[in-house]
Amino acid sequence: MNFSEFRNSIANPETVYLLVNAQDYLKNKVYGLCQKQVKRDARSFDWSVFDLDTDSVSKLLNVARTLPWMSRKRWVYAKNVDPFIKELSKYLANPSERTTLVLEVKRKPRPWSKFTTIELPGGTHPINWVIATAKREGYEIDFEVAEALVGLVGEDYQQLNLELEKQFLFELETRKITMDSVLEMTLQVREHDVFMLINALSKGKTASALRVLERLLSSGTTVPQIVSILYWNFKRVLVAREMLDQGRSFRSVLPELKIWSYKNREVQIRQYSHNILQQILIRLCEMDRLCKTTSSDSEAHLVRVIVDTCNR
Repeated sequence: MNFSEFRNSIANPETVYLLVNAQDYLKNKVYGLCQKQVKRDARSFDWSVFDLDTDSVSKLLNVARTLPWMSRKRWVYAKNVDPFIKELSKYLANPSERTTLVLEVKRKPRPWSKFTTIELPGGTHPINWVIATAKREGYEIDFEVAEALVGLVGEDYQQLNLELEKQFLFELETRKITMDSVLEMTLQVREHDVFMLINALSKGKTASALRVLERLLSSGTTVPQIVSILYWNFKRVLVAREMLDQGRSFRSVLPELKIWSYKNREVQIRQYSHNILQQILIRLCEMDRLCKTTSSDSEAHLVRVIVDTCNR
């Protein structure tokens, strides 16, 4: 079952749940929900947490077999269980009906196959998790957009959840998470360096561009992330330039393309050459292909793209 199903089941909880190979994000959510099942003034009696790296199995089992004092059910949460599967098996063959035991395990032992497993919606693949989480909240997101979000944020579910919450607020009216909204919100903390890099590339300032690139890489930004950032930004600038040439006002272009970082920079966008912008996008597409299909030094490829772009 996923977390939502687990939450729905605790009105009449099972005696044993297995939390298998979960990231901290899910562990924290499950832990917090379990703790809430025991009223605060009863937790000293009916809520227990064990870490079997330091706590004894025998103490855990004694507590699990003890009837609750102030609650309908005693709740016991255990971490680092895997080395003690044999010691726990006897209890699990006949668990106490008045106790709910939640066990963190790296894998589900075959003898424990009858017990319910709590897992992430969409399985343990982060892209599937992003899609399933968005759908559960009533939002639409394409696979490519979810893939981009994971590529930018990483596979830590806690960070992915924080970014999704931003998306839910950002797209509250449309209920559709788009590539533009993902890049706009996820990359805003790097917006200054991103703009500096774009500006240096557009003006052909090789040394400045390489300094900003080094700063982005040092901050933990990966080459594929930088390529995505550059492609997204230059694509928006090209579209904005075309819209301005069609007679659209800059004030109307800003909200439609959501290029808030270019506010008060209309003159600069008008100075960009169509040909240069198109060539940059072509080179970035090639860069993206190289990153995905070869094992060569992607950072060296990106440096070459930057140098060539600056030198036109």
